[in-house]
Amino acid sequence: MFTKSLVSSAILALAATVALAGCQTKVVSESDAQPPNTVSARGTGTALGAPDQAEMSFGLTVNRKDARSALADASAAAKKVAAAVKKAGIPADDIQTQNVSVYPQYSSEGKDRPPTVTGYSANISVRVRMRDIEKIGAVITAATDAGATEISGPSFSLSEDAPVAAEAIEKAVSDARRRANAMAEAAGKAVGEVLSISEAAVTAPPVYGDYYGRSAAADVPIEPGQIDVTAQVVVVFELK
Repeated sequence: MFTKSLVSSAILALAATVALAGCQTKVVSESDAQPPNTVSARGTGTALGAPDQAEMSFGLTVNRKDARSALADASAAAKKVAAAVKKAGIPADDIQTQNVSVYPQYSSEGKDRPPTVTGYSANISVRVRMRDIEKIGAVITAATDAGATEISGPSFSLSEDAPVAAEAIEKAVSDARRRANAMAEAAGKAVGEVLSISEAAVTAPPVYGDYYGRSAAADVPIEPGQIDVTAQVVVVFELK
């Protein structure tokens, strides 16, 4: 009799387990639940800032019969460019050598013959940061007079973007509230206090000029314009 009762209990327990598995019951904790009576909105805001610094790159290419001579002469020419930029008022800490390259030049002597090396080209660029954008024209002139033949930039940016970013964030929060109000009104509700707010992104991309490969003079027109600083936020409001 005891054995039959034990078997019956086991069968009932197994049946209950199968039934629960079929229902796929999930226990939801309070932290997993969506806060009741809330509305979430994403806002975007943009503020303008006047750039106060810029970067430019000055390069040159030297062609010689052998790689050693090409690199040596390119290095000497790059030193002249760097020295001229320093003389124009740029400190050594804001001058950086970059993009040093040496590559062979080929000439094809016929359809059935492989190309042959006829010489080597060496290229060196000098990157310059100008913390006073009023010096850009003078720096361009100094670099080209010293032998730079490849000019890239200027790239304008903000040395300190915190005040402009704060203005952009304030506008983004206002935009989020407008969107939340629209959703709340559509649902016959009203927006209450801010329950949470998070920053999605704040970007201040540099503004680029278009002076690549141009000859330069002291009267190069420099128009820094304005830089757009954009902020995105996500705000959760009380819904009344």
